[in-house]
Amino acid sequence: MNFYPPPPTIQASLYVRIPDDIRCKDKESEWRGGFSRTFQNIFLEGPVYAASGDVYVVDIPYGRILRVTPSREVLVEAEWDGEPNGLAVDPDGKIAIADYKQGILTYDPTVRAIKPRLTRRNLERFKGPNDLIFDSKGNLYFTDQGQTGLTDPTGRVYRLSADGKLDTLLDNGPSPNGLVLSPDEKFLFVAMTRSNAVWRLPLHPDGTSSKAGLFFQSFGTSGPDGLAMDAEGSLF
Repeated sequence: MNFYPPPPTIQASLYVRIPDDIRCKDKESEWRGGFSRTFQNIFLEGPVYAASGDVYVVDIPYGRILRVTPSREVLVEAEWDGEPNGLAVDPDGKIAIADYKQGILTYDPTVRAIKPRLTRRNLERFKGPNDLIFDSKGNLYFTDQGQTGLTDPTGRVYRLSADGKLDTLLDNGPSPNGLVLSPDEKFLFVAMTRSNAVWRLPLHPDGTSSKAGLFFQSFGTSGPDGLAMDAEGSLF
């Protein structure tokens, strides 16, 4: 018996196809070498919409940001020695990057330059940042997933305040991945991919969190990855 109505079907449509001349057909990648299945010389993640109307996405194995213009032209916006995974637009219009290899970076579209934002916690390198999101006050929340999972539940969730203070909100996550804030910014939802779950973290006024709980649980070979929430608080 199910007391809830079935979820509505949302029909997706093709927005744009990455042109062949932008795909890295003859270029090897360390990241690609560890991938268990083949892919078409590109692997897209972390789409983000900018106020300009552009859509930015990352190409993980080849360390690139691609930009899709409002007219749906696809351009290589930036390229560096990294493995970018997530993007988020900060209050100044710059783009924060969660880079598995390099930490947290900043890309400035006005000058097309990338610089480090946060590459270490104290002297320690991150496990491998995955995704990130800003709140309305300019605080940055990001996941440090690395290769964590049920056999190594040490993934972390951090909060980098607008004044530069770094807080660890969670350090026992089995593969923290995508994350999203509730509309009132009182709760942070985090996808735990390799445990097939979404966790819910209450956020206190002092920036800390406690009493994290299991919000959603599924089963199978792969769990939730990216998260999004609409204005009514529905989680996608």
